[in-house]
Amino acid sequence: MIKSLMPYLLLAIFNMHLTTANQESFKNLNDYNDIIIKEITNNNYQAVNDLLSKRLISSRSVVDGKPLLIHAVINDKADMVNLLIRYGAQPYADYCDQGYNAHEWAIKSESYYARA
Repeated sequence: MIKSLMPYLLLAIFNMHLTTANQESFKNLNDYNDIIIKEITNNNYQAVNDLLSKRLISSRSVVDGKPLLIHAVINDKADMVNLLIRYGAQPYADYCDQGYNAHEWAIKSESYYARA
């Protein structure tokens, strides 16, 4: 009887472990999201470059309904726009939840430097 229950018990323990690991990963991802938005806003090139180069966050990540590139455009941070595009962000393909891409946001928000 106990031998027949053992695989189910091990599976249940394994699933509990995965659930805990996924919750930790999600928490860490949210922390990185907050950090990268703050660093983009502050134009901290080195910090954003470190997060991207270490693959702690993707250049195509969406935070608060907007791709990172759009956050950089709205804040008119040309260096951040350049960096994110070099790491694979797509100015004409990455759309926010409002239906605009980075180029359209640059026009909408009158981002002079980020448009160049």
